[in-house]
Amino acid sequence: MFRRLRSAFFVLLAAAAGAVLGRIALQAREKMEAGEPLSSIEPSSITLRVQDLIPGLVAAFRVKDAPWSWFRIPSWLAAFAVNFGVGALGGDLGRLRAQAERTAFEFAGLDARDFGLGGDYEDAEFTDAPEPTLAPDAPHTPRAEAPGASTSDARPAPSPSPSPWPAPPPNPTTL
Repeated sequence: MFRRLRSAFFVLLAAAAGAVLGRIALQAREKMEAGEPLSSIEPSSITLRVQDLIPGLVAAFRVKDAPWSWFRIPSWLAAFAVNFGVGALGGDLGRLRAQAERTAFEFAGLDARDFGLGGDYEDAEFTDAPEPTLAPDAPHTPRAEAPGASTSDARPAPSPSPSPWPAPPPNPTTL
């Protein structure tokens, strides 16, 4: 009982330390990019929320599950490392993703512009905004007919399917 309680305490402490040190690393990187001295970093200005601890706590609980258990990583280390990484990235996921795409395309010997990704990856922005969809109560527009075709039988466009994936082919073993 006390062993589990002590372990939970150390996991929570490591998650908090990782989040705080990640934020300090983020501030240091921002100061270096701005050309300011690192002595102007104020650790007292860092506020810690419960939401900042959640990624590390989830990692600490999942480290006992396969395949992560094969690495034999202590729970407290997983909590610290994940929260440090999330805090140190600080919203730079777009730049990190663009750099990974550029590296992958260069490794494959391809030009990203051929795939519509553009050549400038440094200014790439990452957005979590969903793509706009057609509202269910929006009026349907008629399909475009071929030139010279009769428009008397114009039918509304089919409504979008609820799933973005096409229907799978029938399974011949169950027919």
